[in-house]
Amino acid sequence: MVTVFEHKQSIGLSGIQNARELGGYRTEDGRTVKRGVLLRTARLSQGTEDDFRRLREVYHLAKIIDLRSDEEISGSPQMALFTGKYASDPDPVIEDAEYINLPVVDLKKMMEFAPEQFPDGVIPKATDLIQMLTISIEAGFISDELYFGFLDEELGRSSYSRFFRELITLDEGRSILFHCTQGKDRTGVAAMLILSALGVPEDVIIEDYMLTNTFNEVLIEKELMMLRKSGRVPPDKIDTYLMAMDGVNKKTMTNVTDHVKKNYGSVKNYIIEELGLSEKDITMLRSRFLTEE
Repeated sequence: MVTVFEHKQSIGLSGIQNARELGGYRTEDGRTVKRGVLLRTARLSQGTEDDFRRLREVYHLAKIIDLRSDEEISGSPQMALFTGKYASDPDPVIEDAEYINLPVVDLKKMMEFAPEQFPDGVIPKATDLIQMLTISIEAGFISDELYFGFLDEELGRSSYSRFFRELITLDEGRSILFHCTQGKDRTGVAAMLILSALGVPEDVIIEDYMLTNTFNEVLIEKELMMLRKSGRVPPDKIDTYLMAMDGVNKKTMTNVTDHVKKNYGSVKNYIIEELGLSEKDITMLRSRFLTEE
């Protein structure tokens, strides 16, 4: 049996969750995404010294794109709803790699949202993980339309636009690593945008997105057992709770790509119209990150 560490998309990091790359995927015009250049992971703070050495020496890491909010990085009362703790979680310094924070979600703005479930505008304080997840789901923070805001809100558009600029200016022979907290939602949308710009077919993009469930298989199984054992989560809600933790749901990605196509005709059109890239930029990206092999 092939382990996650041996998976063809793995970048061989033992301490960092969901650590993989976009290389190896075939595009619609028959080219292939270059290996070892476009790296995606969960947060880096759990990495080992060997992980960081590998990023430096094997991948020649040039840029770290952190898609998390300030609150996630520095720790704040707002984050208690999502993490149950206030601890800061900054990325480690990796020699010769530039750190760039491009937050996709305005957490403070989210917390000002007062849905019908909380008419007084006060979101209850969670006392345990399941209650925290329940509150997040009831507040609408977690749903299969979660990613719409990433692309529709000004902050997300601005950050993803800057992300593409960092891709365009990446030095030859160096790699770029992008991540959020769990490396699956904001990171998954970033991967979808990049692969779409490079001309990778949508079904392959969906397969890449769903690899989170493969790379997080052991963790997800433990979470599934915990949810079932609790007796507090209806069976038809299990997938939503897992999505709020370390799993992904295909519908969440297909919903956002359908949303983009409905409003812009294609993901590529969205990238041009809303993220400000030109056809020349797209051509440059394809020349830079694709190979004829």
